[in-house]
Amino acid sequence: MIKLPRMSLRVSLLICVLSIFAAIGAVVATPRLTEVENPPNLEETVPRQFGDWKERPSPYAQVSLATGNEENLDRPYDQTVMRTYVNSKGQMVMLALAWGRKQRQEVKVHRPDLCYVAQGYDVQSLKTVTFANIMGASGPVTGKRMVATSRRGGEVVSYWMRIGSLYSEDAVNTRLHILKEGLAGRIPDGILVRASQIISEGATPAEIELVHQRQELFLAELVQATPRSSRSLLAR
Repeated sequence: MIKLPRMSLRVSLLICVLSIFAAIGAVVATPRLTEVENPPNLEETVPRQFGDWKERPSPYAQVSLATGNEENLDRPYDQTVMRTYVNSKGQMVMLALAWGRKQRQEVKVHRPDLCYVAQGYDVQSLKTVTFANIMGASGPVTGKRMVATSRRGGEVVSYWMRIGSLYSEDAVNTRLHILKEGLAGRIPDGILVRASQIISEGATPAEIELVHQRQELFLAELVQATPRSSRSLLAR
């Protein structure tokens, strides 16, 4: 019988200690995923009246927040708000808020340009803008201005998408941000804030620009009028 050399007590203790530290290191290195807890209720806290704007019933149905190809169980929204506001001049703005607690690679807030196309619209223009009048904790909010048309008519749209601390401008940056947050042990929340208005056929570029400006001021007033706890969901 071959005799194996006996391991000294000191070496045994050293291996034991190293094993314990390795186990502790593995536990520490494993991210503990955290997410937003006890979020405010947007339907209750987002004001129905602010400045010169009041919520009013609307004869128009808003464009859906879905792209049309997802299953009900995979919809990324935990809260949605769909309202129409009218000011003293009779100008109407449709508001859509869609918030999701968990943004993942396969399930996340949908981009409005995709939602509009899925529902029969053609996107005529889409550009990234900095909304100078809309402030988050880290500065002005970055979003998009869009014009879309269909046989039913046209819409001017202003929106932003926030995924965690990122104002998402494209799908690649969004996926990278979600991956980065996951590696840091965080599951980011996300929200779409969208303002839209119906425009008449043949609206001029100058008229469309005025509508976009009105939407930005509308959203700026809305954010400021929203209580702080809910405001942090809209703009961060």
